[in-house]
Amino acid sequence: MASQAGDLVAFRVTFGHTPTPMFARAPARSRLGGKRVAVIVLALSFASASAWAQGSLGQDSGPRPSIRDRYRAPQQTQKLDENVRKLKSDDPDTRLEGIRGLGEVNDPKAIEYLVAAASDPDMRIRVKAIDTLGQIRAKEATPLLVQQLFMRDIDLGTKRRILACLGKIGDPRATEPIVDFLARDIDPAVRGNAIFALGDIGDRAALPPLENLARDGHDEVLRRVAEEAIRKIRDRPSPPIVPPALAVDHRGPPPPGPPQP
Repeated sequence: MASQAGDLVAFRVTFGHTPTPMFARAPARSRLGGKRVAVIVLALSFASASAWAQGSLGQDSGPRPSIRDRYRAPQQTQKLDENVRKLKSDDPDTRLEGIRGLGEVNDPKAIEYLVAAASDPDMRIRVKAIDTLGQIRAKEATPLLVQQLFMRDIDLGTKRRILACLGKIGDPRATEPIVDFLARDIDPAVRGNAIFALGDIGDRAALPPLENLARDGHDEVLRRVAEEAIRKIRDRPSPPIVPPALAVDHRGPPPPGPPQP
């Protein structure tokens, strides 16, 4: 029994505990009592080891950037710089390559350069930049694209591309300008693009003018296009309505009132 007590002390030292003299000096008892002590010591040792392991794991449980993310950022920056240099070239074909490359760069700065390229003197550059902005759904480009709709020196072909781009972007800020543009006496094909864009944007503010056009329009084709746009807008799911009791008040606490006399 003395050897058993020594084994228990050694077992506790292995798991980082200070030996307890009580076990070392305790007189030998019955076999049943020795087994009971061994079970208690074993349970306490495993509980301590489990708690230590959980604590160690909890310290390293935070999210860590993957190796792919760690090396992706410098590559994206390098790709952005390379395509920006191409945009500054005097060769239109090189500038086109720069626009294609910027469309593949996941960086907000790429959108800024694409918006600037949408005003390039070369029509091919402008069209490619506009198409790319629509593909990446860059809402930052909405103000410039809307402005170009009403510029006289922009040809109708480019304006059709602009309308298609605004429809892909889906920014509701373009709804009212497109409705104003639609009310002008312009080419029927361009008006059709404007109607398509309103349907793609899906803003319900466009329903009244589209309903008027579908009812009173002189062009049968445009009436059908307007009806299709109306159906598309109405079939669009409405945004969820948050009950007032669950709404979060972002206004902050009210200002303190005047001191009471």
